[in-house]
Amino acid sequence: MSKRRYAKERIKRLAQTRVEILWQQALRNARSRPEVARFQMRSARKIARRTRTKIPWHISRRLCKKCGAILIPGNTCRVRIRHNRAKHMVVTCTECGNVKRYFLTNLKPQA
Repeated sequence: MSKRRYAKERIKRLAQTRVEILWQQALRNARSRPEVARFQMRSARKIARRTRTKIPWHISRRLCKKCGAILIPGNTCRVRIRHNRAKHMVVTCTECGNVKRYFLTNLKPQA
C-alpha cells in the first residue's frame, strides 16, 4: 500500500470517528439545546463532505435534510405508518415540515 493511499484511509477513519463523536454529543444536547445539536450535526456533515465519506445510516436516518434537526419521535418529529399502495413509514419534521418516507418491505407479521 502506498503512503498516499494509507494517509487517505487514515483521514477517512479519523473523519468517521469525529462524526460519531459529534453525533453522541448532539444526542445529549438535542432536547435541552437543539440549536447546539443542529450546529454539531452541520459540522459533522461538513467533515463528511470534505473527506468524501458517507454519514452512517443510523445517523443520516435521524437527521432532517432540510433544517438539520435531530429527529426525535414525539418531540421534533411525527411518525406515522401508512398502508396505501405499499406499507411505509412517514416521518414529518415538526421544525420545518419536511416529510421523509421509508418503505417497509421486509416486515413479517408476528404470530
